[in-house]
Amino acid sequence: MGYRNLVLAVLLPLAVRAIPIDNGVEGEPEVECGPNSVTINFNTRNTFEGHVYVKGLYDQQECRSDEGGRQVAGIELPFDSCNVARTRSLNPRGVFVTTTVVISFHPQFITKIDRAYRIQCFYMEADKTVSQQIEVSDITTAFQTQVVPMPICKYEILDGGPSGQPIQFATIGQQVYHKWTCDSETTDTFCAVVHTCTVDDGNGDTIQILNDEGCALDKFLLNNLEYPTDLMAGQEAHVYKYADRSQLFYQCQISITIKEPGSECPRPQCTEPTGFGAVKQGGGGGAAAAPAAAPPRLLRRKRSIEDTLDVRTELTTIDINIGANNAAAALLPAPAAMTAAEPIQRDGICLSPIGFMFFLALGAGAATMFSVLMFYFIRPCKHF
Repeated sequence: MGYRNLVLAVLLPLAVRAIPIDNGVEGEPEVECGPNSVTINFNTRNTFEGHVYVKGLYDQQECRSDEGGRQVAGIELPFDSCNVARTRSLNPRGVFVTTTVVISFHPQFITKIDRAYRIQCFYMEADKTVSQQIEVSDITTAFQTQVVPMPICKYEILDGGPSGQPIQFATIGQQVYHKWTCDSETTDTFCAVVHTCTVDDGNGDTIQILNDEGCALDKFLLNNLEYPTDLMAGQEAHVYKYADRSQLFYQCQISITIKEPGSECPRPQCTEPTGFGAVKQGGGGGAAAAPAAAPPRLLRRKRSIEDTLDVRTELTTIDINIGANNAAAALLPAPAAMTAAEPIQRDGICLSPIGFMFFLALGAGAATMFSVLMFYFIRPCKHF
């Protein structure tokens, strides 16, 4: 009986250590978009004793909050620090402020109950119109106008080709199709050109893959776009990812212009993109060089009636796993020198030297037997 009590006393502490931390985020984060900063607060189930920090900047004290002892955890991030990204939007006009915040409940490690949130605030620009009435003693002219709604555009990543289904998860090297489409209530009225495309990891590392003229910069990432219709563009590509980061955030701009009657929509006249020509933005180190020759500029008429739309999409990449057979083969030792008793493989047929000699002797014996039979059974013909 004493032995059983001893075993239970030893196993009980081990079972207690395997229990997850008794805490977690209650509800959704509370985000306050201020004039100069963004504040994020989390309500926790129990007293908080961990850290709240900007993803990738845990070692920077100004980008981490260590305040604990309450059931509320939060952090305030100024616009000009901690890799807070600001992106201007032209339609609707304003600025997107984006960051990724992690809440960790363990003082030293990331555990299963920790969470990461992508926070985004949009500051819209207000258009104010001021007018002054004036009376003119002259003939008045009545204007009859009709408002044509602008096209609604979207950016999708499809599986395989132009007729594939939209995807959000893909493996490295998987063939996909980048597709931009605009829907309009009228036909043969508008033209669309895709340009100024960037991809980032959500943490401030931004790479430009299409320049402001709509020309590709890196043939290994995305080639020059094709335009099957006036309001559609697309191109096939293969999935890639940042090192140690799985998410890709794409953003492009689409310029909408009025189509000239009886003419074709203007398209970018681009040269073939070079390899590794994508441009890293933000002034960070390791930026790839720009292409040697700048592509010719796209001539657009009637710029006063041009409008630009922002479109976005996301993709989560999955690393390719090494197969079990390859992994097992990597553990095998290198083959030793072949001996005389080992089989020899030629064109898919395995035959040992001993077997070869056996079949050679068997063939010689068969030839000898055939000669003896020919000697005894074949006689010269007698003439009567």
